[in-house]
Amino acid sequence: MSGKPPQPITSNEERMAARRILAVTEEELQRIVLDIHDGLAQRLFVAQTQISLLKQKRQQGTVISEVEWDENLLRLSSLLAEALQEIRHFLGAFRAPDFAQRDTAVIIHDLVRQHEALTGCPVALISCPERLPASLPVKIALYRICQEALNNAYRHAHATEQKVRLSLENQMIRLEVSDNGQGFTPPPLHGPEATEQAEHIGLRGMRDRVGLVNGQFELHTAPGRGTQIIVKVPLDG
Repeated sequence: MSGKPPQPITSNEERMAARRILAVTEEELQRIVLDIHDGLAQRLFVAQTQISLLKQKRQQGTVISEVEWDENLLRLSSLLAEALQEIRHFLGAFRAPDFAQRDTAVIIHDLVRQHEALTGCPVALISCPERLPASLPVKIALYRICQEALNNAYRHAHATEQKVRLSLENQMIRLEVSDNGQGFTPPPLHGPEATEQAEHIGLRGMRDRVGLVNGQFELHTAPGRGTQIIVKVPLDG
């Protein structure tokens, strides 16, 4: 699905896009709550149950072999390590850089390295060697879009390799995020049939963020063929 050349956005369209962003943010928060309930909370509950069972056996005088101790400690260690990794992931999603004071390329570079540290998934970064003094709205949009694209590829598409390319073309910043994940059938993101399905929250958010800064959004994907997201935004937003 290719984006169209940027067109001037009317005040009414800006208001509608802003409302959609607020709605997407609310849905994203709900999704995070569900992720915590289904993942982090469940792991901690299982760990607590394991400890309670061991405590009960001790109180009843049941002999616990060394092998059983080792197996339980290994299981507990694994559960707690997974829970800690999820906590770090959630913290990383909310920790934003000082957009106003930093160059766009530096912001994206730090985001990519943070993603690698949190997930262990390698990301090839090809960045513009020159400074990209973009406006604040453009920096925020590019950061959130890149963050969403990387997280989606890792968590939902099960990508093992990702690539981020940042460049300057005709006074437009071009951000490309691609992966070798499982891909999917792309939904319509523009026009009267644009998707409003819950599973497309992230894509709608990216589309609307690009629209608010007069940019272009392209999505290229298919089942089994990975995903490529291309965003082009003017420097001044």
